[in-house]
Amino acid sequence: MADRLGCSASTVRNAKSEHTNLDAVTLANMEHRFGPGTLDPFLALGGSRAAPLPSALPEIDPVLDIVTALHRLIAAQHASSEHGYFITSQELLAILHELRDARIAFDTLIALAEPTMAHAPPETQKWFRDTFAPVSGTPSLHDGAAAPMTDAGDRPPPGFEDAALELTIDRLAAHYGVSSQQIEQWIRVTDEQIAAGLARDARSG
Repeated sequence: MADRLGCSASTVRNAKSEHTNLDAVTLANMEHRFGPGTLDPFLALGGSRAAPLPSALPEIDPVLDIVTALHRLIAAQHASSEHGYFITSQELLAILHELRDARIAFDTLIALAEPTMAHAPPETQKWFRDTFAPVSGTPSLHDGAAAPMTDAGDRPPPGFEDAALELTIDRLAAHYGVSSQQIEQWIRVTDEQIAAGLARDARSG
């Protein structure tokens, strides 16, 4: 740990035993080594948390990370889960990684929405285009064309929702004999159907 943070072993020991405070350089190294949000417990003392700058956006698929976290939350609140509709802190702890990824995804999208994106470095703007630009030949929502309807092959097979509550994406892909990208598409469709059902229930209630 000391080697990765560029400090002495005694510094790590003293910090662990709460005999000293870490200096700013060591704290910055922690954030750099272990990713956005590492210093959030420290920053929370001042009522704030970290967010990525446009010049340092992570190479992620924000939409997929958000959908994955939503799917895990829905699974935790499913009637067949350990505590039924009630989500416990233990269940949230089990999906903490996905929740952190979703938060980074939201922070990334917010950073892209800020006016400073127009002045971001060229590599950041290229990343934005590569990540969000529509595939050549695919109608864009900004072209005035309606979004394409989901093809029958993109609809989850019967029983997929229950299987997705138990298996990882890789295991689902092996189980159904399709690519992980297809599984991710089915998860998106499943979550959209659940969200639509919840909206209908809310209106009827």
